[in-house]
Amino acid sequence: MAQMLQAPIEGYEDAIVVSPINANNFELKKTLINLVKSNQFTGRQDSHNHLRFFNKKSNETFNEAWERFKDLLRQCPRHGFSELHQLDTFYNALNPNNQDALDSAAGGNFLDKIP
Repeated sequence: MAQMLQAPIEGYEDAIVVSPINANNFELKKTLINLVKSNQFTGRQDSHNHLRFFNKKSNETFNEAWERFKDLLRQCPRHGFSELHQLDTFYNALNPNNQDALDSAAGGNFLDKIP
């Protein structure tokens, strides 16, 4: 488990791939356009970096941090992070009290319980 968590992070920037559009004629739904417009990331921000350097805010609860992390994952669907890397990133962003609570709920070290 420890070896898997020490995987290098170099090259993750290349993991985000834009899929080719195979259709010559398509329609963009208004709801999709509204979703794009409501996206919190501007051209100056990198949603991939928001994931890579995720930190739990001091004034947010564990559940709020988890929901915010999941929202970031949804906003960057081609992030290229494995499930193990996602859980490791979230766990290590928690404060020691939250890590202890998660370890207790998992019946031991949370990261050791991940298959």
